[in-house]
Amino acid sequence: MEIRQLQHFVAVHRLRSFGKAAFEHGITQSALSRSLQKLETEIGHRLFDRNTHEVQPTAAGNALIDWARNVVDAMHAFGEEAHRLAGGEGGHVRIGTGPYPAHPLVTNTISELAAKHPGIQVSVVAGTAKDLLVALVERELDFVVCDVSKYDDSPSAERISVVRLPAEPLVVLTATTHPFDVTDPEQAADYAWALPTPAPWGTRELPKPFQDAYQAGRFPYYRLEATAACIELARAGHAVTLVPRSLAIEACRDPGLRFVEVPAPIRTNDGIHLVRNRSRSSVAQRAIEIMLEVAKAQARTASNPGQAQGTRASRLR
Repeated sequence: MEIRQLQHFVAVHRLRSFGKAAFEHGITQSALSRSLQKLETEIGHRLFDRNTHEVQPTAAGNALIDWARNVVDAMHAFGEEAHRLAGGEGGHVRIGTGPYPAHPLVTNTISELAAKHPGIQVSVVAGTAKDLLVALVERELDFVVCDVSKYDDSPSAERISVVRLPAEPLVVLTATTHPFDVTDPEQAADYAWALPTPAPWGTRELPKPFQDAYQAGRFPYYRLEATAACIELARAGHAVTLVPRSLAIEACRDPGLRFVEVPAPIRTNDGIHLVRNRSRSSVAQRAIEIMLEVAKAQARTASNPGQAQGTRASRLR
């Protein structure tokens, strides 16, 4: 049994296609088929059922896939560590992120990683927590940072472990010229809100006027993929948005922005999601350690809201 056979097995299982897996590995489809046939002969089990329309793993293929992934991951980690010991500073870490951790947590983590380890490559994939956790289990990502409640609902929850990140309050961010200074939720719910998709809370945590607006399809008015885009709409005065307090403090260095406190129940609920018992490279481990340091620093910043210029400490009830 050879490592390349396991790599081919893992690729076909993930892509559900011999052609795509062969292209990914830079070999012909017939060569990949021969590799898998040899592996099936060695282990005494057929790994895939295949016809002209689809490729599906057999029971044996599904039973063995995690073992194969673990071996491939371990060999990858071994190679990167051997390179590091030889004096190299290379390596590649692949991070999945939800919209709220993407900025500033992931961006600040990359900045710290680049300063301390400039030879390390980083790939960041944004998306829904559901898709990111599937990609994590498929070993397409080294780790995912997203809302922990999404992990709780994942069918792969038993294969994932979570390192919780410090929670911080979410605050309303607006332009200083925006009339958001009311304490009446009825009026607040009528403003144009710009929020990432999906929003990081259950509608049961929102005041009733917001629940009603959500059910009517009016909240949020702008559904965007990134907090940076939401902040730009707020800066232009076209909308109000909801961001972690540390991000609001950073954004309010612009005197044209201010933030407004909201009730305590709305807080971030993020964590670093990892595959249980997976071998991780020293590069991925270092990125995780730096992310934890950055998250703690942001939590300290969030505990001092008075740092922001132009901040108005109102409270929406």
